[in-house]
Amino acid sequence: MTNWITHLNLVNEESAISVVTRNTVESAKMLGFQELNHTRYANLDNNPKRRKNILEALLLPVQPGDLVVIQIPLWPQLNFQAEFIAQLKTITNVKIVALVHDIPTWMFGNAEENYDIENDFWFQQLRQFDVLLMANDKAIAKLKEFDVNVPMISMKIWDYVYQGPIIQKKFTKKLYYVSGREINSINYTSSTPLHIYDKNVSKSVIENPSVIWKGFVPSDEIIANIDGGFGVVMSENFDERTSMNFTYYNQFNNPTKLSFYIAAGLPVIVESKSAHAKLIQDRGIGLVVDNLNDIDAVLAKIDADKYASMLTALQPWQKNVSEGFFIQRALVAALRYINLGFDDVLS
Repeated sequence: MTNWITHLNLVNEESAISVVTRNTVESAKMLGFQELNHTRYANLDNNPKRRKNILEALLLPVQPGDLVVIQIPLWPQLNFQAEFIAQLKTITNVKIVALVHDIPTWMFGNAEENYDIENDFWFQQLRQFDVLLMANDKAIAKLKEFDVNVPMISMKIWDYVYQGPIIQKKFTKKLYYVSGREINSINYTSSTPLHIYDKNVSKSVIENPSVIWKGFVPSDEIIANIDGGFGVVMSENFDERTSMNFTYYNQFNNPTKLSFYIAAGLPVIVESKSAHAKLIQDRGIGLVVDNLNDIDAVLAKIDADKYASMLTALQPWQKNVSEGFFIQRALVAALRYINLGFDDVLS
């Protein structure tokens, strides 16, 4: 029996999708998983024959009794994803696991709205899996409200596989915000300098006296050169160009930024409504702040000793996130449940 995992290969290797997908695959390969590589194929929507040919070639290595982890969404087109799952389910005794990065129904809307729960495409898709690997406990609880009653395992946070150099952090009152989306404007008037890494920002962002715009820098290079301060995960103060409702969705997802900062050994700042606020607070690895304009007052209560305590608390988290622990933990839990029947891992 072979364990497989899908790998979406994109031209932009620095995009959040590329980074998370690639890190997930690297973690899975440490457990012996094999890759099913695909990309955003062109001309699929009205071309069922082309979709069929691609699917047959892509899934040819999968044999009866294998296990396939699908990183959801597949992203190319909805019908391609639906046919991918349907094709897998025709192979005898194949088990399919969804490693759920995002749920577009929530990304582009508001889960408090009156959705057609029974017929929503994404909820229908998720109901077909043997196991769902979900972002965190809060996402699992929300998904159960939508009648998705599949066994689920919480990943807690994403990994960010990184084995490069790390600078010893020192206590400095400065913030980092790393984004791949264009920032239209920010509501930030504090005196604490905010270092923004982003390829495209508006003129008003650049001219903000509290902002130091760094432009685009490769992710691993940023990690290697951060020497102190705090990583900002929260999105409330940022107006980014996107059709997604991140202000709402960030309550349930595992932000790439969170794992990125932890891999850098940097204390983080999250909002109280995020899925990780209690973890950050209880473990002492960052701060919970709902409005970034309050940061001056918050940091006035932090000294070098408190910052050093955060760095000490962060060390095991930095090590595990960098080495792929959380994805591997979730995958092993799925294998224990599917192959051995252990249900103690289920949420």
